Amino acid sequence: KCSSTEIELTKYLKKNVLKKFHPIAIFSRKQSQGVGQNGRRWISPQGGIWLSAAYPIFSREFSTDIFPVSIAFFLCEMFYGKSIEVKIKWPNDIFYGSKKLVGFLPKLITRGNEVLYAKIGIGMNLNNITPKEGISLSNILNQKNLSESYWSSKILKVFNKSILYNKNKKQIIYGSNKFLSKQFLPRGYDKSWKIDEIDEMGSLKISNGNNQKTIKSNL
Repeated sequence: KCSSTEIELTKYLKKNVLKKFHPIAIFSRKQSQGVGQNGRRWISPQGGIWLSAAYPIFSREFSTDIFPVSIAFFLCEMFYGKSIEVKIKWPNDIFYGSKKLVGFLPKLITRGNEVLYAKIGIGMNLNNITPKEGISLSNILNQKNLSESYWSSKILKVFNKSILYNKNKKQIIYGSNKFLSKQFLPRGYDKSWKIDEIDEMGSLKISNGNNQKTIKSNL
C-alpha cells in the first residue's frame, strides 16, 4: 500500500539512473492519494491494478505525438484478444459500454529534442468495487478473483509495445480510430458537436456544422 505509485516512482527516479532497456514499474494493491486526469482523485481500492512505470528511451526519433494514442490502441487490442469489446474515450480512458474500465496518464521526460524516458500511470478495475461510473473486469466476465499477476503482466506488455512500435504511426492511428468511441465529447462541448476522428498527430478532430476543431492531448 502507498499514497501514490506516482510519488514512489518519482522518489525512485531521483535516486536512481535509468539505463537503456531497463524499465521500472511500481505496483500498489491500494492507493490513498492517487491522482487522475486534471488533478481529479483516482479512487484505487484493493482488488484493482494500480501502477506507475518508466521506460528509458534516450532517442531523438521517438514520436511523441502518438505515444498516448498507442497505449490506448494496444490496450484495446489486449482486451479484444480476450473477446472484450471496449472503446477508447479519447485521450486516455478505456470504456466498456458507458463505464470506465481503465484510465492512464502518459508523460514524456525530455532534454532538448531528446526523449529521455516515457512514464505512465495506469489504473485498471479488476476485482475491486467501483464507483457507479466504473466497471470491473470481474463484472464484465462474471468471474471472481481474476489473476492480478496475469493482467498486470498484460498491461506491462502493452506499455512495452507502445515503445517498440512507436514508428508504426499509420497502423496505430488507423487502429485507434477503429476503437474510438464517438459517444464521449471532450469536456466543454455540447451535443451540437460530433467526434470525427483521431488525426495523424494523435489529436481529436470534432465538428459542428462547418466549424471544425482539433484538440491536442496534453503530455
